Amino acid sequence: MDKQQYALNISSNLELSICVNKSNNFVLIGILCTAIAILLALIVSFVLLGIKEGISFGFIISCIVGFLCSGYLVRLYLWNKYGKEVFIISKNDFIMYYDYKLFKDSYRKLHFNSIQVYFEYNDVLMDISKGIGCSRGEKCNSIICFKLDDEEIKSIGEIPIEAIINIGNHLNG
Repeated sequence: MDKQQYALNISSNLELSICVNKSNNFVLIGILCTAIAILLALIVSFVLLGIKEGISFGFIISCIVGFLCSGYLVRLYLWNKYGKEVFIISKNDFIMYYDYKLFKDSYRKLHFNSIQVYFEYNDVLMDISKGIGCSRGEKCNSIICFKLDDEEIKSIGEIPIEAIINIGNHLNG
């Protein structure tokens, strides 16, 4: 696999972690520097205006928007540097979340009666029982799709199709 990495742990429950493709360090440094610059500019102007005269309502709104933009850029930096999707499947529970290293986001815990695993090939969901033969040089990575009763959950990152078939066989076995 190129930069995409994954970790699969099969024990009493199944845990799959898919790391996002890491961005270019130059881009990451640019994002982080922009976030820090916005944050520092807000702090300095807040202190300078607070000393001279009262703080206006418009300035407070500008600070809130600036802090939100800076926070979003820090989140974007963390996702592109450390981000990974985590799927944990136990008997009848499915847990998924996005791990940013400093915090976790989009935590979902779902209860299911039946689970099926699919992979995407040429934008079509394929059943793992059909398998797929990859020719040499062809990338055999795909997103994984879990169908829990009637709800579909797809990964953002790709993993090898062989790993998806292994996961499906473990869950159906």
